[in-house]
Amino acid sequence: MSPAPSDSLYIRLAIGYALIQWILALWMPETLMLHRILAVMAPAAAFAYLIRVIGSRYEQGHLRRFWLLIAAGLAGDAIGRILYAGDEWAGGTFGGSIRLADLFWSLEAFLFAGALIYLFRQVQGPLRGIRFTLDIVIVAVTLITVGWEYLIKPELAGGTDTVWRSAGGAMLYPLCGIVLMFFTLVVYFNTRQLRKRSVIFLCLGGGAFVLGDALRIFLDSFMNMRADLYVDPLHSLSAFFIGFAGGQSPPRKGRRSLSEKNPWPAGTLIVRYMLPYSVLGGMFALMAHRFGGWSGLFTGLTLCFILILIRQILIQVENDRLFERLHVSLQKSESLAHRDDLTGLYNRRYFNARLSEALSEADRAGFRVGLLYMDLNRFKRVNDKYGHRAGDLLIQKVAQRLHSLESRGVIVSRLGGDEFTVMLYPAGEDQELIWMAEDIWTMLSDPYELEGAQIYTSPSIGIAVYPDHAKDDQELIGRADAAMYAAKERKARWHFDVEQTMRLQLLHKKAD
Repeated sequence: MSPAPSDSLYIRLAIGYALIQWILALWMPETLMLHRILAVMAPAAAFAYLIRVIGSRYEQGHLRRFWLLIAAGLAGDAIGRILYAGDEWAGGTFGGSIRLADLFWSLEAFLFAGALIYLFRQVQGPLRGIRFTLDIVIVAVTLITVGWEYLIKPELAGGTDTVWRSAGGAMLYPLCGIVLMFFTLVVYFNTRQLRKRSVIFLCLGGGAFVLGDALRIFLDSFMNMRADLYVDPLHSLSAFFIGFAGGQSPPRKGRRSLSEKNPWPAGTLIVRYMLPYSVLGGMFALMAHRFGGWSGLFTGLTLCFILILIRQILIQVENDRLFERLHVSLQKSESLAHRDDLTGLYNRRYFNARLSEALSEADRAGFRVGLLYMDLNRFKRVNDKYGHRAGDLLIQKVAQRLHSLESRGVIVSRLGGDEFTVMLYPAGEDQELIWMAEDIWTMLSDPYELEGAQIYTSPSIGIAVYPDHAKDDQELIGRADAAMYAAKERKARWHFDVEQTMRLQLLHKKAD
């Protein structure tokens, strides 16, 4: 997936900022104050960007609170860097500032984990949220335990206390980063609340964070080098990518209904069935290896554990199948409630609900909503001459052609009879709406084959825009409807309601 132009710009800015830090680290390592200012500015700028995005694009809801927690984590990162830099500028006289910085960096990790848990709980429910929290704790405890038993503890016993004692504490940060990246993917696959680009940016941020802390451990503990100047650019990249992630995810309205939840996609089968059990199994095997090998007792316990694991997996598979049936059933029910029986297009009820949502979002984000309202010319003649069955067939063929417009991101609805609407939001310039009307007129004016006869019809299209022509949804519908009748009276292809904006010139093209 290639990034959008804005994404490419963000990536270039972030990489350029990090390159500046690296160049300064190589050529001007003595300018410590400048390095620290740049290190503090990165998370502060990412925090400011994310807060601005939240205020302009996210209404009250769980996604807004999710990104606020992420922004709070970035603020904790910035405060930690300020405390760290302050201690260095004062020559270490602050004493406890380094430890305070660690507290704020730990708070950052807790806030990120809290954001993931919150989003998962809001979509999947409180019980699944608790299980998700326990999964995070299990994986984190396992990584820490294995790292201690097989990396740090043997080295401490071998007499390299100083190096591994300092490295052991520092290893918590990259381990936390790995855990958070893993569970970000789990949340994405199990909630579908975040866009793929948001998840990519979050994982890029987590990857830069893990790489930076791993480099710090290597340079500080094993090479006896000052690592900050070389690690700060990676941490800046991490902050920028995490901040940019919030700008990629459009708001979704309220809490998702049960039928919208993808209960357990195939990409997370291993996570669903094996995450806690495989981790416990691995811990059990390590315990057996550490405390005397595979005796008869451990062999029996292992067999019991495997049988319990299989039993739990079978229970969960059965529950998932039941949930999937409910999911499919509710999808069908909602589809019947939102779709027109004759054409399969959205019906009037769904159109009214989406139009109201679009206008609310337009008020908050400052964009326009375009509405094209149309009916078919000479449709009554078709009914009178060929019968209502032929009229229904004509409506279905018109709907098939209009259905192709949905690939452009518009909402096509049938309000009843031969009346259709096309809603565009955010709407572009007036000329784009006119081009859309021209395309629709051309598409629907080609002849139709009905029971061996060629039927000729064409639409009359009225165009209105919110907030240029109306103050609410009903007025917008009325304006578009009036514009449609104006086009019909003038025998024009379309009519743009420009009276509200004091442009009295009629924009239309005579039908051939």
